[in-house]
Amino acid sequence: MDKRGIRRATAWLCLPIFAILAWAFQAGVQDPKLDTTDTQLVLKSLMLGQFVKANQWPATDVSETFDVAVYDKPALVDALASKFAGGAIGSLPLRVVSVDNVAEMEAPRLLYTEATGPELDNLLKAVKGMATMVVTAFQPSMKEGVLINFFISDDGLKYEINPEEADKRGILLGNIIMSCAASR
Repeated sequence: MDKRGIRRATAWLCLPIFAILAWAFQAGVQDPKLDTTDTQLVLKSLMLGQFVKANQWPATDVSETFDVAVYDKPALVDALASKFAGGAIGSLPLRVVSVDNVAEMEAPRLLYTEATGPELDNLLKAVKGMATMVVTAFQPSMKEGVLINFFISDDGLKYEINPEEADKRGILLGNIIMSCAASR
């Protein structure tokens, strides 16, 4: 075999080794399109779960389920639904529902929304006088009718509470919820 033949044979023998090395180094790098983790979404779902579990809710004869309504955030609905699958609050089965229209709401116990302006006003009117914990996100200030508002601080995602609104709605906030609240 001449020198050219030896080089070709060596190249063909080394090719699988180079391919394996390239694959091994590539395995540590994830395509950013594949990363579907939204840390804010995960944190919100965990906090909303605590808001549902760690409070005392007024008794009601109307509901057959404990509804957590999420307005116009399907990804959050999916995160909450997988977290609460088969759960219950007291004797009521817990149900996570997606709401795209105010007229579709059926007296949820917790309503989460990132709506602002007239859209938020319509949602608040729809649950006025109900034992509904209204949770908003990124509002510049606590609006009347809103019980909890998420906001971003230097330390990450935080929430503020309007205890007077909880009293109006007959919801007794748990100590953990109250002690973890922040103010801005």
